Amino acid sequence: MNIKYILVAGVTQEATNGLAQWINTVRNVEVTVAGSDERAIELAQQQGYDMVIVNNSNRELNTKKLVAVLPILQPEVLLLSYEGEPTIALNKKIETAFDKRKLDRMKRMLVLDSSKPSFYAGLESFSAN
Repeated sequence: MNIKYILVAGVTQEATNGLAQWINTVRNVEVTVAGSDERAIELAQQQGYDMVIVNNSNRELNTKKLVAVLPILQPEVLLLSYEGEPTIALNKKIETAFDKRKLDRMKRMLVLDSSKPSFYAGLESFSAN
């Protein structure tokens, strides 16, 4: 099983909400915590992450900046917003996001498959010349 790397932006040391509880109880995930939006951007430049969880319950965090900058730094990163939901709902939200990304990749692989269907076998290749 591979380890997922998740960056959590906007969590303070004294946080006691569902996000802080999730950070303390999660398994098979390496969690990096950034207290501010600037620190989250710095960490995203240093290391690749599978997901970034933005704490929307933190009013000091500039979420618009993170949503604008992080996809530029890491195009494949999943952005997830935390709205104050309990730990169980957050776990489900994260699993759903990873499952959706996996299904999207599988769809892309099926579309990019180089094998030709049988009804294209006799057609000549297109040439502009």
